[in-house]
Amino acid sequence: MQPLLSTSIRPVWTNIRATRASVREALAQYPGALVDAAAMTACELLENAIKYGEEVPAARSILFTLGLIEGRIEIVVVNGCTDQSSVDRLLDRIRSVRDAPNKTDLYVERLQELLVSPGESANLGIYRIVLEGGFALDARYADEVVTVTASRRVYG
Repeated sequence: MQPLLSTSIRPVWTNIRATRASVREALAQYPGALVDAAAMTACELLENAIKYGEEVPAARSILFTLGLIEGRIEIVVVNGCTDQSSVDRLLDRIRSVRDAPNKTDLYVERLQELLVSPGESANLGIYRIVLEGGFALDARYADEVVTVTASRRVYG
């Protein structure tokens, strides 16, 4: 991967705005819709890392990488997490969205669930990344470290 941006981020909300601006700057030569999608994806993944992540020996901070590989934009966020149930929910959600024949139906179903139970956490970020951003998602978990990768073709 040709890294355009690689940084270690403290889990502070203001760092999301700074990373969004850095993503926009790094991708400035690309079409606006792609830049918007990448910035949104970066923010959603970082928000998850801040909300659900924690410092562990193998991941003392959140690692963020934006790169290009074989005509694709790749965004990778790495963070620690010892809460197995949170990790399982994330992995299940990514798997269900990735494998869904109709991703829009899955998103609408989640919105309907929120109408019935409005006090629940929305958990719409993964759906937004896939549906609005056009990114494919993958994730893995090992040694208390979550690695989420979002990728999308630059053109087409």
